[in-house]
Amino acid sequence: MVATVDRYGPFRDTASTSAVVNRAVAAKVGAAHAAGRLPVVLTGSCVTSHGVLAGFDHSECAAVWLDAHADFNTADTTVSGFFPGMALAVITGHCYGSYWAEIGNAVPLPEDAVALFGVRALSPEAERERLRRSAIHLVEWRDGRPQGNVGAALAGVAARARGAYLHIDLDCFAPETAPGVVDEPVPGGLSGDDAEAIIRATAAVLQIRAVTLATYNPALDPDERTLRLALRLIQLLGEVTATNSAGG
Repeated sequence: MVATVDRYGPFRDTASTSAVVNRAVAAKVGAAHAAGRLPVVLTGSCVTSHGVLAGFDHSECAAVWLDAHADFNTADTTVSGFFPGMALAVITGHCYGSYWAEIGNAVPLPEDAVALFGVRALSPEAERERLRRSAIHLVEWRDGRPQGNVGAALAGVAARARGAYLHIDLDCFAPETAPGVVDEPVPGGLSGDDAEAIIRATAAVLQIRAVTLATYNPALDPDERTLRLALRLIQLLGEVTATNSAGG
């Protein structure tokens, strides 16, 4: 079943309009869970993660987050004020808790229940310092290769949780793999095979409860390279979640 969500009115500002959209997303995610379906949300912004998580009981969930950026700024550290750059900080309870509570279930995820893969663009330096002090399992990417142990990071969150929210910002990929993204592409990211391996490894240790594919920009994807990759990942998600269900 496919359902769409709109902002249902004129754009006002990022936070308030995001809240309107995310309340609708949360309702759709909740309905999918009630019907025994896996919600896969396609969105232009990582802020939609707030609506996805708000739509179901994620108290025993980890977040497996693939992104070129950490999205771990707060209002105190951001230079640009870019709200999506705070997306992960919100769901780990560092800022805008009252905004998230207006959307739905706003239980913060513990930092040590977050695995963050693909990061290679942090700004400002305060964001890097916040990550360094955090308990997030961070595996940065350089020149197309992980700079840490992906398996160990997943084992770390699996020790803390039973389910997983899988968040894939398509800018986690190398630009030649997925050029059709909203933000400026960052060289040296994941390959499609890297993402497939992470999805399979996640499904092997955690039940995937919800998925977001974020920041697709079709205007920058004339040969549909990014679209084909996204469809490949969605097909894989169907396969691994069906296997999990069959296995009990």
